[in-house]
Amino acid sequence: HYKNSPNDLQLLADAPAHHLFVLLGPVDESQNKLPDILCVVQICLEGQISKNSALQSLRDGHSPYGDQIPWKFCEQFRDIEFPNLSGARIVRIAVHPNAMKMGYGSAAVELLTRYFEGQISPISEADDKVDVEHSPIRVTEAAEKVSMLEEQVKPRTNLPPLLVPLQERQPERLHYIGVSFGLTLDLFRFWRKHNFAPFYVSQVPSAVTGEHTCMLLKPLKNDELEVSGSDELGFFAPFYKDFRMRFSKLLSDKFKKMDYKLAMSVLNPKINFKEAGSSGNSSDGFLKTLDGILSPFDMERLKAYTNNLIDFNLVYDICKTLAHQYFQEKLPVSLSYVQASILLCLGLQELEFSSIERQMQLERGQIHSLLLKVTQELYRYLNGIAAGEIEPSLPLLKERVLEPHSVSVDEDLREGAKQVEKQMRKEKKKGSIDSELQQYVIGDKEAEALQNSKMSSSGIVSVKSTKLENQNGFDKSTKKRSNDKHSSSSKSKSSKKRRA
Repeated sequence: HYKNSPNDLQLLADAPAHHLFVLLGPVDESQNKLPDILCVVQICLEGQISKNSALQSLRDGHSPYGDQIPWKFCEQFRDIEFPNLSGARIVRIAVHPNAMKMGYGSAAVELLTRYFEGQISPISEADDKVDVEHSPIRVTEAAEKVSMLEEQVKPRTNLPPLLVPLQERQPERLHYIGVSFGLTLDLFRFWRKHNFAPFYVSQVPSAVTGEHTCMLLKPLKNDELEVSGSDELGFFAPFYKDFRMRFSKLLSDKFKKMDYKLAMSVLNPKINFKEAGSSGNSSDGFLKTLDGILSPFDMERLKAYTNNLIDFNLVYDICKTLAHQYFQEKLPVSLSYVQASILLCLGLQELEFSSIERQMQLERGQIHSLLLKVTQELYRYLNGIAAGEIEPSLPLLKERVLEPHSVSVDEDLREGAKQVEKQMRKEKKKGSIDSELQQYVIGDKEAEALQNSKMSSSGIVSVKSTKLENQNGFDKSTKKRSNDKHSSSSKSKSSKKRRA
């Protein structure tokens, strides 16, 4: 591998957790020569970390060196059970330059998976014990016979073989195989093809290569783990689902500049639901209600856009909501790869139309046309499941129903006349009583006299009446006015006589 150096061989020899698996060409035992090396896989055994160590790492907030995948998994999901599992991390995989793109790398990974799953029959336990017992004895005897200063470097006999066939080696009991690398489209597709699923993508790219660190896992068939369901990812399925949800939310920020093809490969969305419908799979995970997701007004705007009545800007916020729901596989609508990519760029990455034009090499009119088809398909499904819950919530005019009265018009008029007559008699009676009591009303002067007077021991209060004075004053004034009239008339008569 281009990253390995000759000194790495010494490191590999001194590291008991590192192993090399070599894919060789056909071997002719009659010829004394090395076979052709087609592919080499370097792995590192990891895991089997106690729960106390995992808890201590979570409390301290840092991960120890080594065991890269267990510590990163524990950090991402705050899970203390996973570090206790045993696994293998593929450090390097290198193919001979003359055998590139011929499938030898894929063959090596498949054979390695089958080997750790126990599908390649190993040797018997008795033979394995014999080999383990005889090997250290030969080394000890050689060390006792001669020291390193007296040792002569020359070809030796009875040396252990450099490579051992897999059938003659007992495999370790592993629960998973993992890999960590700089995220590129070709590398990711290679590992995804072999059913490796991602659980971590670094948000900060490398300062040297500009690539995001990516870690993938592939659960192995193991009887020690209890798995519910028939998912091929086994115990890793809920963690992978959580990763996809988090990654889709980060596409608009940390991974906004990621190529849409790479983002689609990482998400690996299900875009063909025709096979699922024909096979009769359960639809428990599909969206069944729009409560809290889309309002009735959103549906009306979406309907107007599908009919080319409004611009896309009015439904852009709805597009983002639908994109998140679709890539979480809650909207079982079949789309093409190009349509799903446009929905990802607009709804998840929130890119401008100009950026989509450059990446996908499409005209803006083509993008709008494909987007309209996507919206029409999604609206057709949403309208089907939400027709019953949206229509009753829309504001409607109250319908008026005209029904005949139980009382006829003549009876109603007679009843009204009786009420009016009754009210008039009541008011008339009240007015007559008020007029009779008016003569006993106490005036202002009487009220003032009552306030200023003191009550005698007999309890009788005498008030001076003003009625007589008023009457006398009235008589005097009338007499005076009559005298004035007589005097004025006599004066006028005398003046007339003089003129005559």
